Amino acid sequence: MSSSNLVRLGGMAALAAGALLLIGDLWTLVQALRYGDTLRFSEEASTTSYAVVSVLYLVGALVLLIAAAGLYARHEGASGSLGLIGFLAALVGTGLIVGLMWALTFVAPSAAIEAPAFLDAEETAGPLNAGFIISGICFALSWALFGLAMLRARVLPRAATVALVVGALLTIAPLPASSLVLDAALVWIGLIVLRERTSEASASRTGRGFRQPQAH
Repeated sequence: MSSSNLVRLGGMAALAAGALLLIGDLWTLVQALRYGDTLRFSEEASTTSYAVVSVLYLVGALVLLIAAAGLYARHEGASGSLGLIGFLAALVGTGLIVGLMWALTFVAPSAAIEAPAFLDAEETAGPLNAGFIISGICFALSWALFGLAMLRARVLPRAATVALVVGALLTIAPLPASSLVLDAALVWIGLIVLRERTSEASASRTGRGFRQPQAH
């Protein structure tokens, strides 16, 4: 795959990932406002809406891996070693979130049937809670670093990359709406990259169309 095609794919993936995660986060926010703390996790994990939203999160996280590769290809030459470090960190951080989303998608509904008290416990024995917290922090810091690399490269609008950095850091907050800024930033950046690719392709076709034949 050429670098140009990878960048375009990355733009599409950023747009898709941001949209999927945004839908999931908005629905989660609506549910939080509607039920508050009255709905136990074991009850929520047994619903159809939970199954749909958890799949959105899982697919969005998987697509975000593709987005990271494409966005890195977009600014690879201008971001230097910081860009490579940020890209690798974003892959690791997103990979951890994929694992977390997989557990929420497939493990939680089964646990809701077999061990509802386990899901409803405020704290669980063992390293599970720590693993979730560490995964979330790694994801936030890795994408903030990746965003800083893009900000340094200056190949995308400053406002969009700043939104990405701020949005990534906000995901650390344990609130239903804490990821909305990051979701919107991904959609924004995806649209920017796709618009760039479309403009370049149009300019290339126009240039070929007006090229004069060489005299023999």
